[in-house]
Order: sequence, then structure tokens, then C-alpha cells
Amino acid sequence: MAEYRCHLVSPDNAGMLDSLEKGVFDAPVRADFLATCLASQQQFLIVAEAEGRVIGKALSYIFHFPDKPSEIYIEEIDVAKKWRRQGVASALMDAVGAEGKKRGIAEYWLVTEKDNKAARALYRHKAHREEKAVWYEFYC
Repeated sequence: MAEYRCHLVSPDNAGMLDSLEKGVFDAPVRADFLATCLASQQQFLIVAEAEGRVIGKALSYIFHFPDKPSEIYIEEIDVAKKWRRQGVASALMDAVGAEGKKRGIAEYWLVTEKDNKAARALYRHKAHREEKAVWYEFYC
């Protein structure tokens, strides 16, 4: 298995995002967007790094409720093509869970496309349960 490490991105280490493998983000990382992301107490970004380059990411949001414990939602998890099927996505998920535990949160979840067989196999393997759900999108 390849050598890589996961890092919680902060203003102090955000410079690592200057060296990205293709496919980790949908578009170039913008400094103003990144600053807003990192300033939010309701989200966090974890990246996987190997050979001095960011090879994967998990962007997560924290939801606080008035009637139940807080939860983490993984909005995006992406791994550069050449690094897939090497445990990177699994390590990113574990890092999200570890960060949640540090913050006193016990559960995280995500949604994926029905036809994303590789991701679904990973999630099914790691999950404590699989929910049956329908997802709707709305525009502002």
C-alpha cells in the first residue's frame, strides 16, 4: 500500500493545497473561498498527502440540533485517480471520524450516487448501517 498521511487543513498548513493531484478538487482552489471554508466553525477539510502533493480530500459539515446530538456530514470525498483503491478514501473517512471524536461527535454520514459502485462498496464495508433514502436538490 502507498505511503500517505491525512491532515486537518488550517490556515497554518493551507499552503499544502498549492500542490494538488488532478481530480481532488473540481476547480482550482481560490484563496478567498479557502479562507471562508477554514474560518467556519461548522465545517472542516481533511486532505490526504503523499509525495508532497494532496491526493485526496474530505470536506465535512457539522450539524447541531436542538433535540439530538450533533452529527457530521461528509459533503465531498475525492481521491485522485492514480491513488484510488489504495485505502486513501478509507483513511480520509477514518480521519473525519477521529476529528468528530475530538469534537465530541459520535456519528458521521454521507450520500453517494446509486451508480458509484466502488464508493458504495467502501461505504457498505465501513458503515454501521445503510439507510434507504431519496435525495432531492433545490436551487436558491
